[in-house]
Amino acid sequence: MKKYFLNALMVSSLFLGLTSCDKTEGPLLDDTSDKISFLSTTTSLPMSGGSFLVPVGRTNTSASNTFNVSLTASGVGYTNIFTVDGPVQFNAGEGKSYAKVKYGDISKIDPSSLSITAIANNDVRVGLAFPISLNIAPEDVSYGNKKKIDVNASSILEFADLGNATLNSTNGWSGAIGAVKVQKAKTANVYKIVSPFNANSIAFSVKSDGKTLTFPNQICANHSTYGAVSMTSVTGTIVGKTITIDVGAYTVSAGSFGAGQEIITLP
Repeated sequence: MKKYFLNALMVSSLFLGLTSCDKTEGPLLDDTSDKISFLSTTTSLPMSGGSFLVPVGRTNTSASNTFNVSLTASGVGYTNIFTVDGPVQFNAGEGKSYAKVKYGDISKIDPSSLSITAIANNDVRVGLAFPISLNIAPEDVSYGNKKKIDVNASSILEFADLGNATLNSTNGWSGAIGAVKVQKAKTANVYKIVSPFNANSIAFSVKSDGKTLTFPNQICANHSTYGAVSMTSVTGTIVGKTITIDVGAYTVSAGSFGAGQEIITLP
């Protein structure tokens, strides 16, 4: 009986000791401060109408509040074109709002990429991408700790007809000179040549230096034996109304037809 009493006493003492160890010095955490965080660290957003919205969340919805976010980018001239349109505004009761990013004339900067995708009727869809980042000041970051978001802003281009151009392909794919329909993007220095070899349309952009072409590998023709023909390893320039396209190779699945040159004289 005495042994049982001692064991019980030891257990009670241990319990009291553990309870005392759990005691917190000072008041328990009661964080009612209002902080913000992005909802993710990366996102892709379409560009339309001169602006796009990036979602932001906050921790305390009891009152209205505003927060500043900053914009950074590694692309040359990007911060002159992309700007944050004022602070992020939350109304009372709102846990989510948006940072509004405005953009100006994207033809003044070089996109990080030019995408060309074949669609119906030998046409192509052309898109540009512009990577930027939004940042929250350290003192405003919530426990979510997503203080920076990398945004890939993308623009699918609309084109307008420029008229007929002259295509000199005597040293190129067709070996002839003829007329082709040419279009230009409404918001960027991007050209589309409509089905120059009775197959896919081709597209390319002019860099912000006003003379150097960006010309991704793309299908331009169909060979009766070897199928799709692609223009690859292309460089080029534009001087006045003359566009010179130096094709590294006209490639097919079986190999290459070698290099060539296409010269376009704009209307």
